[in-house]
Amino acid sequence: MWNFIWHLRGSMPLEEIVPDEEVLDRIERMLERERKPVTQRSLNGVVFHAPLWGDAFGPNWLAMVIYDHGDLWIEQGPRGRILEYDLRSLHGFIFCLFAAAIFFVFGLANGGAVGATKYAAFAFVWLYGMNMFLAWGRIPRLIRRAVEGA
Repeated sequence: MWNFIWHLRGSMPLEEIVPDEEVLDRIERMLERERKPVTQRSLNGVVFHAPLWGDAFGPNWLAMVIYDHGDLWIEQGPRGRILEYDLRSLHGFIFCLFAAAIFFVFGLANGGAVGATKYAAFAFVWLYGMNMFLAWGRIPRLIRRAVEGA
């Protein structure tokens, strides 16, 4: 019901001249550069699973750093082939909720429930919201560049 908060979903049309196998190979190479290990590959899709704590001290500048699970697959749409993706950032979401709870506790000690709620909301929006805001712009471009072979 609320999973839109920790999921990024999207799609992009594919050129008919590039076969599915080549598109998926490009996606796999992109995931490898992003340090997201492919755990499953089928004829029309790839799946990665990379828990946030699996590479806790890895580079944080990567576009997909916040995502712990993802499905990318090719479908035949009414206007041609489409690459669909569903990326999950549940571990990052939970980590940011935990951090917000810590800020709430410190806020309680510093000035009451109203102040604590403000601290917690600011911490959550800053930590999780900014990561997601950046990802919403970077991920579609990253996937498009990977599929186009750039």
